[in-house]
Amino acid sequence: MNIKTIIFGCVAVGVATGGILINKLQSTDQSVYNPRIAKKVLHKGSADYVDYMHSLKANQVTGEIDLAEYNRVKNQVLAISKQNNKAALGLAWANQGPDNVGGRLRAVLVDRNNPNLVYAGSVAGGLYVSTDGAGTWTPVGEMGDNLAISCITQTDNGRIFFGTGSTFDGAGGQIGFTPGFVGNGVYEYEPATGNILPVVVNTGVVPNNTENLTLSYVNAIGHKGDSLYIGYKQGLRVAGLDVTGKYPTDITDLNLWKNPIHIIPGNPLLENSRVQDIDVAADGSMVVCFSGKVYHSPNGAGDSFTRTSISGSRISAAIAESNPNYIFVVATNGTLNGLYLSNTFDAGGKPEFVTVVPGGIASMDPFRQNDGTGAQGTWDQCIEIDPNNPGRCLVGGIQLFEFNLVPTASPLAGDWLKIAHLSQQVGAPYYMHADKHTITWSGNTVYIGHDGGVSKSTDNGATWSTKNLGLNTATFFSVSTNALGWMLGGAQDNGNQLVSFGAFGGGSPLSAIEIQGGDAFDTEFSNLGSGMAFGTSQSGVLTRVSSASGGGGSLLAGDIANGANIFHTSISYWESAFDPLTRDSIKMTFDTNGTWISPGNKIFAGDTIFSGDTILYQSLTGGLDLIYITPANIITTAPLDSIYLADYIQHKMTYAFPDANAIYMTKQASNLGADISWLRIADPTSTPSAFSGVAYAMEFAPDGNSLFVGSSNGRVYRIDNLSMAADSLGLDIRSATSVVTCTQIGSFIGRNITGIAVDPNNGNNVIVTLGNYGNTAYIYRSTDALTSVSTTGFTSIQGPASVGTGYLPRMPIYDAEIDMTDNNTVVIGTEWGMWGSDNAFTASAAAVEWTEENTGIGHVPVFQVRQQTIRNLPTSGMMYLGSHGKGFFSSTDLVTGIDNLGDNFNSNKNEFVSDLSIYPNPLNTAGTITFNLKDKAKAIAKIYNLSGALVKSIDLGMLTKGDHKQQFDATTLSVGSYIVSIESGSEKSVAKFIVTR
Repeated sequence: MNIKTIIFGCVAVGVATGGILINKLQSTDQSVYNPRIAKKVLHKGSADYVDYMHSLKANQVTGEIDLAEYNRVKNQVLAISKQNNKAALGLAWANQGPDNVGGRLRAVLVDRNNPNLVYAGSVAGGLYVSTDGAGTWTPVGEMGDNLAISCITQTDNGRIFFGTGSTFDGAGGQIGFTPGFVGNGVYEYEPATGNILPVVVNTGVVPNNTENLTLSYVNAIGHKGDSLYIGYKQGLRVAGLDVTGKYPTDITDLNLWKNPIHIIPGNPLLENSRVQDIDVAADGSMVVCFSGKVYHSPNGAGDSFTRTSISGSRISAAIAESNPNYIFVVATNGTLNGLYLSNTFDAGGKPEFVTVVPGGIASMDPFRQNDGTGAQGTWDQCIEIDPNNPGRCLVGGIQLFEFNLVPTASPLAGDWLKIAHLSQQVGAPYYMHADKHTITWSGNTVYIGHDGGVSKSTDNGATWSTKNLGLNTATFFSVSTNALGWMLGGAQDNGNQLVSFGAFGGGSPLSAIEIQGGDAFDTEFSNLGSGMAFGTSQSGVLTRVSSASGGGGSLLAGDIANGANIFHTSISYWESAFDPLTRDSIKMTFDTNGTWISPGNKIFAGDTIFSGDTILYQSLTGGLDLIYITPANIITTAPLDSIYLADYIQHKMTYAFPDANAIYMTKQASNLGADISWLRIADPTSTPSAFSGVAYAMEFAPDGNSLFVGSSNGRVYRIDNLSMAADSLGLDIRSATSVVTCTQIGSFIGRNITGIAVDPNNGNNVIVTLGNYGNTAYIYRSTDALTSVSTTGFTSIQGPASVGTGYLPRMPIYDAEIDMTDNNTVVIGTEWGMWGSDNAFTASAAAVEWTEENTGIGHVPVFQVRQQTIRNLPTSGMMYLGSHGKGFFSSTDLVTGIDNLGDNFNSNKNEFVSDLSIYPNPLNTAGTITFNLKDKAKAIAKIYNLSGALVKSIDLGMLTKGDHKQQFDATTLSVGSYIVSIESGSEKSVAKFIVTR
C-alpha cells in the first residue's frame, strides 16, 4: 500500500494553523465503479439523476414540481385507499429481492437499550428494522402516506421518531429540482404494536391540499431527554420546551412547537433557510447547522445560542459524546470547503473553530471522485465523532475519510486518511459503496448508510462489510425477465442487478450479482442461442453477458462505439424462434465429397429433399440456435453445389443515440462471435416524419417489423419495415435504397413519454404513459397504431374526471403492460404504486376505470412493468415490476401456466403413455425421458421449443408394453424451456422440462 505524506499550511476561521494529512489507499482505488463486464464507468453523480427525475415530474410549462399539486394527488390516493374499493384485477405482489442490494439510506439508528436492534430509513422504501445487528432486515409496517425517510432519533424514554423528505435529494435543495421524494412531516414508530403514527404532518382537507406544505422536507431530527427537535424549512422547532417544561397540549400542532434560537433575548430567529443538521450531546449541548452558519448552545434553551459564520452551502456538525467541548464541522460548496474543529470557547461561550483540513485539494476531498472530478458535497455529506476518542471523526461523501487529532499538535492538526475503497473488485474488508449519507456509532461498532444500503464495522472503522440481507430498498428504473424467471433491472447508483435464483451465485435465491455498474436503466434478456442478458448505464453504456458461458462485454461498435452523452440509456429487444417475415438466408455448401453435413443431417449433392422430410441447420445468429423445417415443396440439389435456406431465428435490438438525434438497430446482439453492425433507422432526415427528441421508451410490435418510440419532447413515432430487408442497403436510412420509414403518430409536446405498451396479440393496440405533474391526463390508447398517420391518433383513457369510482389520480405514470390473454386487462406503474383496469380497450375512453393494485407493495414509485409473454411456461402471464425504493416484485394472479399447451401440443394424455417425465429437471447437457407404454407400439420422441418449432426428433422404434427410458443429448439445445412429446400415430403425451447451463 502506497502511503503518501503531504504537509500543508492551513487557514482556519480567523486563525492560521498547520496540519499533517495522509492519503491512504490512494494507489489501489482507481474507479468508483469497476464493473465485472465492459469498460469502467465513473459514478455519474447526483446532478444528472436529479435532472432526469425532474424532467419526469416537473410541469412542462412552469418547469417546477408544484408541491401543492403533489400533495393534492397524495391525499387523493390516500382517500381512495381508505375506501377499500375492490380491486378490478385483484393483484397481490410478492417481493423478489434483491436481498443483498440496498438503495439510498439517509438514516440509521441503533436502539439505546439494545445494540442488536437497528433501524434504517430509505429515501423511497420506508422503514426497516434488524434485530441481529444488521445481519438481516425486515420492513416495518406499511406507511401509506410517505416512504421518504430522511432522519431518525430516539428519545430517552425509548420513543422512536423519524422525519420524512430531504432537500438534499434535489440540486441545491431547491424544491423545483427535487427528484420527488417529498416528505410529509414527522412520525413515531411503536415497536410494541408495529404501528406508525403521525406526530406533526402536513394537514389539509382530503382530497385537496394546496396550502400547508411546511413539513414536506424534514432534514434533521434530534432529542434532548424526552424533548424532540426537528429541523425543517422554517428553522428549528422543539416540542417540550414550553414555559412549564412540558410537551405542548397538542404535539400535532406545529404552531405550538417552540423556536429556541433567538437573535436577541426573547426574540425567536425566523429562519427562512432550511435546517441542515442537528446534533445534541449527552450533556444537552447542541449544534444546529444552516447554510453558511452554525448555531451552538450549551443546553438548548432559548437565548442561549451563539452563531459562527462558516462558508458553505451545506454544513454538518458533530459533538463528541466523551467530551462535549470537542465539536467538528464539515462544510462544502460541492467540493470540500474545510473540516473545522473547536475544543475551546470564547468568553461568551462561542466555539472557536480552527481549520484542520483545508479545501481545494482534490486528492484530499471526500466529496470528489478518485480522479478529482464530480464533487457533490450538497448531495452526500455526513460526519460523526468516535465516542471513545473526541479527536477522531469520520467524514463521508463520495469517499470515506478519517481525521485523527495529533494530541501534541499546536495549533490543532492531525492525520487525514482515506479509509475505504470504492472499487468492488477490492471487496471486503475495505470496500464501501459510494455516496455516504449517515454515520452511527455504537461502542466500537459503526454503521454507515449510503446509496448502496448499509455498511458495518465491528472494529471501530478499520474494516467494513456490507449488510443488506433483506434490505430491499434498491431504486430500480427497469425490470426484465427470461424463460427461467430470472430478473434483471437497472438501479440508480447500483448498476444492473441479476437475480438468478443461485444460478450465477449469491448468498440466497434472491441474491443478485451486478453485471454492469453505474446509474443503470433499461435491461433485456434473450432466451435463444446461448442466452443473453443485456444491461445499460449512464453515458450510453450497453453490456451483454452470456448466461451459458458468462462471456460478453460491450455491445457498442461503429457510430456508437463510444456511447452517448445521456443519463438514461434506452434500448429495446425483440426475438423470434420462427420469424415468417425473415429476409435472411443461409447458404449451405456441399463439401469436396459432395456432402453437406450439419447437425443431424447428411445430404449429398444430387439428393432430393421431399415434402415431409425434416431439415436441421444452424442459424447465423450464433450460439446453439438450430432450425428444424419441413419444406412444403420438393427440393432437389442436383446439379447444385449449394442451396439457400431461410434463417428463421431473428434477433433485433435498438439503441437510442441522442448525440445524433437517432435510433440505431442491430441484428447481432445475441451473437458473441459476430462483428456487430449498427444500422441507423431514424434521425432528423427520416421520412415521412423527421425524428427528434431523446427516446425514453421503445417497444417492438409483436412481429418485429415495427418499433414504437416515445421521446422526451412528447412525440410518439412508429418506425416500419424493419423486417423487409436483410442488409444495410435496405435497413440503414442513410442508404438511397433503404425501405425503413418513420411516422409520427402521437403528439404531447413538452411532456415526457415515460412508457409504451403494445398488445402482444395485436400491434394496433398501443398505450403510452406520460409524466409531468399538473396535467389532466397521463395515459392514452390507440387502436390503429400500425396504420395511423395522424399525430393525434391517441385518446386519453384517464377515466372519470372527478374523484369517485374508477378515478385515477392525476399523477405521473411511468409504464404500462397489456395482458397477454386479455387486452382489457392493463397494469400500470405510477408515482404512487400499482393501478389496473379491466376495461381498457372495450370501454369508451371516458368510461375506462382504474383501481389500486397495491396489495403487498404499497405506494412506492414503479418505473417499469413486464409480463412473461412466452406461452406454456409455469410463469406464463407472471407480472414483474421494478420499484423505485423496494426492489423487484412479482404477481402470479394473471399466470396462465402450461395447462393449455397450444395447438402443436394437443394430446390425448394417458391413452397410450403414462408417467411421462424428464430427469434431471432442470437439466444441463443430457437428460432421460421415462414413461410407461400401455401397449406395444411404434413410437417417436419429439422435442419442441415454446414457439412450437420441432428442435429434436428421436425414433424409438417398436417398443414393448411397460416402462422405458430414453437418454438424449441436450448440448444442442439452448437455455430455456421445452416440451417433449411421445407420439404414436395420432396419439401423443407431453411433459415440460428446462435446460440451464
